[in-house]
Amino acid sequence: MKKKVLNLGCGLVRIPGTIGVDRIMIEDFVDIVHDLNDIPYPFQKNSVDEIHMYHVLEHLINPVQVLEEIHRILKPGGLLHLRVPHFSSMGAFTDITHIRPYGFHSFDVFDRDIYHHFYTDAAFRIVKKEIKYFGLYPNDGLYEKYVHPNFCPLPLRPLVLLMNRLIRLSPDFFERLWCYWVGGATEIVLEMEKE
Repeated sequence: MKKKVLNLGCGLVRIPGTIGVDRIMIEDFVDIVHDLNDIPYPFQKNSVDEIHMYHVLEHLINPVQVLEEIHRILKPGGLLHLRVPHFSSMGAFTDITHIRPYGFHSFDVFDRDIYHHFYTDAAFRIVKKEIKYFGLYPNDGLYEKYVHPNFCPLPLRPLVLLMNRLIRLSPDFFERLWCYWVGGATEIVLEMEKE
């Protein structure tokens, strides 16, 4: 049986095998026109295997409600691939359509094992969570192939890799103390599995 995979807020991105959803029709990219602020989404409960949502959530009015709706339509064990701007990124504030940026722990409220889970009944297991220093490098998988190919001048690559390694040592220390000393980070990358 073929997996049902959505690309929510796809814009001008076509990931083969996905259903592109956006608020305006863009020929060859958008399959279903739907404003993601309007809930419910046009999908049945427990009907979707995987969702890709890259740099979209920061544009939406109620992110908790959106993630609850994503939880509703994902099958148990379904995966959400999510990228949002980190609060220290210049892009988090310079895009006039951004409503909010995010921090490393913003999505912990969806994890049953975290003490803030009382905000929602939607439960996800956070499979992957990292702060990326430079959003264009390094990328892998479908994101690298169809959304943002790896781009970084060769002389800067060791610096970017070092910064990512240092951030991973303690994301809390990075956010609390030194994120602005190095020009900020670009994004938070998450994979969340529906429980």
